Amino acid sequence: MPVAGVVDGDTVTVRLGGQKERVRVIGIDTPELRGDECYARQAASRMQSLVQSREVQLVTDPPQGDRDRYGRLLRHVRLADGRSAAKVLLEEGFAREYTYRRAYEGQAEYRAAEAAAQKSHAGLWGACPASPRRGPSTSARPTPSTTSRRPADAPKGDRPAGGSCDIKGNINRRGEKIYHVPGGRSYARTTIDTSRGERMFCSESEARAAGWRAARD
Repeated sequence: MPVAGVVDGDTVTVRLGGQKERVRVIGIDTPELRGDECYARQAASRMQSLVQSREVQLVTDPPQGDRDRYGRLLRHVRLADGRSAAKVLLEEGFAREYTYRRAYEGQAEYRAAEAAAQKSHAGLWGACPASPRRGPSTSARPTPSTTSRRPADAPKGDRPAGGSCDIKGNINRRGEKIYHVPGGRSYARTTIDTSRGERMFCSESEARAAGWRAARD
């Protein structure tokens, strides 16, 4: 089916049954156009170049459900050549991998694509001061704990490489609060779900002060 429009880097519009439907692309999160977030325009433009007025295949992923809480269809978007639009954006650094509660088909490949883009500083990983992971894009702005702003009192000698807020504060199944720093063994595969109380930190001391401990890796 042809794509009728591109809302932003991770949301497109299609026509189904004579009406327009918004489709939230599974597995990625891109900067929001509202508020002109870093690399939002580039991400939307790249998605547009891939799908605008072109035939795509929408693929369901049962564990993800049919729609999100905003009423958008949840689908994988396959291009005419069979590639995943989401994976292309991840490989080129236009998006971050995003898992909402349950694993989706292709998750491992998406995470590997994101890790490779991070390593090569592709796209937003090189252009933006920080690229924290957050929930699916909505009309709401991200909370202060997930923005790239650094607290003024963060100790200068206790910040991650690059001075960005990219320490991941994860909560495991036992309820333990554990933070992961860039380069750690579990960093790339750790996701942040703010609805569970997880968050990003700008320094290890900030994480410890909030009750998180360092990962043992």
